[in-house]
Order: sequence, then C-alpha cells, then structure tokens
Amino acid sequence: MAAVAARAGVAKAAVYRRWASREDLVVDALESLMAPAAPAEAPAAETLREDLIATLANSSLCLPPQGRRFSAVPAATTAFHPQIADTLRERSIAAQREGIAACLHHAQERGEISAERVERLLAPGRTEIAAAVGVTVLQEELLGTVLDVDGIARLVDQVLLPLLSGTLTG
Repeated sequence: MAAVAARAGVAKAAVYRRWASREDLVVDALESLMAPAAPAEAPAAETLREDLIATLANSSLCLPPQGRRFSAVPAATTAFHPQIADTLRERSIAAQREGIAACLHHAQERGEISAERVERLLAPGRTEIAAAVGVTVLQEELLGTVLDVDGIARLVDQVLLPLLSGTLTG
C-alpha cells in the first residue's frame, strides 16, 4: 500500500481511505481492467425469467471474452493469493444476490410474485438464491466450463424458477 501511495503521489492514509486492504485495491484494479462495464440501460424485462437471464448473464460475466477471463481469476489466484480470490468471490456473490433480489422486486411490481414470497425468499438462511449464486460463481469448477446465455437460461428454467416458485420444496 505504501508503494501504491508513493507511485500515486498521495499519502498512505489516502489510499487506505479508498481501499481498506491490499486485496480490495487489487480486486478493484482487476475489475476495472477486465470486467465489462455494466450496460448503460438494459431494456425492461417483461417477465421474471427474462429479467433473471439478463441479470445473471451480466453479473456472472459469461458473455464478453474479457468477462470469461475475469471469471477464471479467482480459481487462478487461490493458490498464490487466497485473500484476493476470497475478495473476488465475496464481491461476485454480493452482486449476484443483489441482482436476483432486484429481479424479484421487479417481478413483484409486475404482479408475478407476492410481496410475502419475495420477503421469504430474501430472508437470511434461505437456500434458493444461494443455490443459483453458487452455480454462477463456481460455474467453471462445478460445470467444467463457463456458462453462456443458453446455460444461464437452463439454470433459470431448471433450477432457479422452480426453487423460487416453491415447486421443488415440500
């Protein structure tokens, strides 16, 4: 952090005000270099399914080539820099959860899902959203490949929508 501050010509405290740790700084640098920018304005989805597919495709970085390379970074850094890999995974998990939560709220606004169901699905300790996030975050390790849009659609159709609707629960 001292070397970064010196190179930037700022006090070390200024660097720590922006980045709490070396891992945060490295992850921000990696994201700015490799992760695609979020689309300026995505077209409004008409269904929960469309919204989930678009959100997961964007947040899982499965589409652009630089995104596919970025999705491989956590696995590649685990052996040498486990803290950086953990920080990348934590951010990815948070982004996925936030995206799915936004999709659920949009679906609620459209009348596709009740407010009670959304609240229940977003409650701490629920596994429905965690299951989909786990697959998208660990897609390469679990599936042996990076998901494409068709793979994301299959994940939504075969796993996420049944879990969210409660058809797979007893």
